[in-house]
Amino acid sequence: MNALIYCENGNLTIRKPNGLEWQHEQVDKPELGFEYDVLVYDDIECKVEKWVENVPLEEQEGMLPLSETEKDSIEAYIDNAEPPMGVSLNNQYIGRVGNVVRSNEETQCIKYGFDNMVEVLIAAREGSAHPHRSNARRVLEYVDALAGVAEGVYKEIAITREDTLKSLEDYLLQLPPPNDTIRD
Repeated sequence: MNALIYCENGNLTIRKPNGLEWQHEQVDKPELGFEYDVLVYDDIECKVEKWVENVPLEEQEGMLPLSETEKDSIEAYIDNAEPPMGVSLNNQYIGRVGNVVRSNEETQCIKYGFDNMVEVLIAAREGSAHPHRSNARRVLEYVDALAGVAEGVYKEIAITREDTLKSLEDYLLQLPPPNDTIRD
């Protein structure tokens, strides 16, 4: 699960074994004891010694696999790397749960024939004569339920010590999925 990616633009991405990930932009490349312009240590493990602009990674002539010694050097760098102030696994999880919540809200809107929550609110308002007002109200009921559960998940993540957090998937499974049953 460890990752270290240094791209041609000077952006460095690091991911620790617990999933904590952060990025530094426009930084000097880490001194790892070997030469490279671009380094990928993730799902693929390679380096490019001389980066050629406007050529995709897969087509770079200088792309080489990493040796075991180079991998060990990268692992040591990741182990010693510290995230910037304010970056924590808790905050990262809360952000990712929030992204899923917004995605579920949007999915629910679309399933009931609305483009966005503003359209839902207009159709569902009290006194509305909108032909799909009952569907809009169903969307609002789902969003209300989702918000209540999400708030509990956010609080649970926020008060949990980083070393005792469950997997992100465990938190996401607590969220109610968008409704598959559409009634007219």
